[in-house]
Amino acid sequence: MEPLVDALRQARREKGWSQRDLSARAHLTQAQISRIENGEVDPQVSTLLELARSLDLDLQLVPRSAITAVEAAVRSAGERSEERSARRLLTKLRRLAEAARASAPEREDIASIASSLQELEPLAPGLGKIAPTADLERLRANLEGFLSDPPVERPSRPKTYRDAAAWLKNLRSALLHAPQAERPAYSLDDED
Repeated sequence: MEPLVDALRQARREKGWSQRDLSARAHLTQAQISRIENGEVDPQVSTLLELARSLDLDLQLVPRSAITAVEAAVRSAGERSEERSARRLLTKLRRLAEAARASAPEREDIASIASSLQELEPLAPGLGKIAPTADLERLRANLEGFLSDPPVERPSRPKTYRDAAAWLKNLRSALLHAPQAERPAYSLDDED
């Protein structure tokens, strides 16, 4: 039961839900969820099904001979999901940087950020292994802040933007020179 309970707990945490949030969605008490996650009880199949459905998971019986293939497919799907998230974030960052560059064409730091983000987009698959999402989200917040400030209040050479431009150039170099992971000979199409 431990791997199953760990998967349920991890899925709940990835959604950012508390046990109380899950209890409301799964129509169970928070105490029941706590006992299940702590391994204090062996839940009934119907309870596991309800928890899985609430977490957008599915319980499947898999022949032992197929477990390796199923685990590989699940890993691959997770990697593709991370890649899509990285691509979406980079696209959003690039659009913000282009808007910032259009509103302040004299700013070399902003132009450098926009240029680096454009060069990073094709390198998105390797981004998650090198760049913490929190750093990219911080850049997003800084660019949104830049765009929301009136032009007269924008500092002429803020260290934040110069540092971000240098960080993006280093990130681009790291991604270009990172060893390439082996790609599978084929993959299943996603159902988006």
